[in-house]
Parts: sequence; C-alpha cells; structure tokens
Amino acid sequence: MTDRSLLDRLSAAAQRGVSVAERRQQRVSFVYGNMPKGSDMSRHEVEKALDRLDSQDGRS
Repeated sequence: MTDRSLLDRLSAAAQRGVSVAERRQQRVSFVYGNMPKGSDMSRHEVEKALDRLDSQDGRS
C-alpha cells in the first residue's frame, strides 16, 4: 500500500508540469550522465555546448 501523502504529491507534480528551467536542468543532466567514461568534459562545458546548439537551431 502506497502512502497517501506520496500519492497526493505525485499527482500534484504531474498536474503542475515541468518548467523551462527544470527541463533545461534535466537535459543537461541527461547529456552529462551519458558522456563516455573518462570524458574530461565538465557539466559547465555541456551547458555551453547545449546553449550553442540551441542558438544555432534558433531556440534561444
């Protein structure tokens, strides 16, 4: 049996949706987390690379 308060919080979060800032953080985390082992690229460098890509695609 799942805790009722947990279900309520999950339901509220699902209805709220994801903000632009949260989506960006998730994207950076996804890319950074899937970098090859031994990569020397920092999280900051991943953010900058995504910014450049978004700029080229006209998303920023």
